[in-house]
Amino acid sequence: GTRLRVNALVDGGAMVAAMDKCYYERVKDTIGGWERSTKRLRMANGSVVSAVAQWRGKVGLQGETVEGILQVFDSGGSWEILLGKPLLHALGAVHDFRDDSLRVQ
Repeated sequence: GTRLRVNALVDGGAMVAAMDKCYYERVKDTIGGWERSTKRLRMANGSVVSAVAQWRGKVGLQGETVEGILQVFDSGGSWEILLGKPLLHALGAVHDFRDDSLRVQ
């Protein structure tokens, strides 16, 4: 499959991994793995938004690769990809708060 390199926001408090809708519009014809989504997502401010799609595929971080699902919604351009707790757990990611580093074990 096609491999894309992207900067991602890491959020261990987010209960899903996600892709911004604008980024989705740029890559939807480049990569496969798109599915319909019926997910409704509660934002940090309490609002609820519907996912417009979901992507299922391989996600890599620091040499580790796992199967993941990203929900697509409009983040307002805050990020392109958000790595939430379930995906970080699957990758074996550890956040060291002493130096604010992230490593994959």
